[in-house]
Amino acid sequence: MQSCNYHFLIHFNSSFCRFIAPVRLSRSDSFSATTRSDEVASHVFKSDTFLRVAMTLLPITAAIVYQMDALWQLQVRNLYAGLASTIFHIFYFLQFYIHLECHSKTVTYMYTYIYHLIIWLFKTGGNVVYFIYHHREQNTFYQCIFAFRALQDTLFISSICIYKIRSYEPMICVQHKALFSVISRLEVILAILVPIFAQEDLVKRTVANISLFILYDFFSVYYHLFTLRLKWALWLFVVFITISVVNEWLYFVNHQWRICDQISMGLEFLAECSCCLVIVWQFKSKLNPTTTGA
Repeated sequence: MQSCNYHFLIHFNSSFCRFIAPVRLSRSDSFSATTRSDEVASHVFKSDTFLRVAMTLLPITAAIVYQMDALWQLQVRNLYAGLASTIFHIFYFLQFYIHLECHSKTVTYMYTYIYHLIIWLFKTGGNVVYFIYHHREQNTFYQCIFAFRALQDTLFISSICIYKIRSYEPMICVQHKALFSVISRLEVILAILVPIFAQEDLVKRTVANISLFILYDFFSVYYHLFTLRLKWALWLFVVFITISVVNEWLYFVNHQWRICDQISMGLEFLAECSCCLVIVWQFKSKLNPTTTGA
């Protein structure tokens, strides 16, 4: 009897261990699960009218506000005039997740082209105004930064437009939960920084630092899906923006440290370039059979 009980316990334990053992998905199964999750997220996005409208209007609003702040900076000199664009700038980078769909592909292509053209006009207009401002102030370094930034924005917006017209799908999904999370983080950061922005003697030239600081945390959720070059771009993104923020705060402490201001501005530009590379490289072809590889 004891022998039977012993064999029964061994059989039960081995069966129970097999039952509770973690299920290991193959690489193809993991990719398929991720693909299904992305398809569900895309379906939810397309069925959520409020989210689609918000994701369509916010990037254009960010570009318009950027140009308005540039015009204000041109008139009010030496005072910080970029608070509004600092708030909205994060949504400029989220233009990759818009869906402008119509029954006719030709009309969809036209809407997509016009949409990104509007963003480019306002964003480039803001860069030109900032360039004129620094030309008046005889700041050669900042003139070069905004000249290169105009080129970077042109390449970025053109790439997004081409990928959308060719029906490439982004790997990174923007859902309502992620959008609300981004907005809540902005509120917390601005609650801390608004009293600093209110100082009359504050001079601030960087615009994207806050938005980039939030974006790299948002992108890191998809790190396990990134290719090697995407991981390199993300790590460079993190390094550039961290050093830029540190030097910006050092410049806040002492306005005599002009080198900190220049380092912050230059590395902010490099961080934006890295961010744009992450967004552009994460696109994948919807019709490419290799994307479902084993």
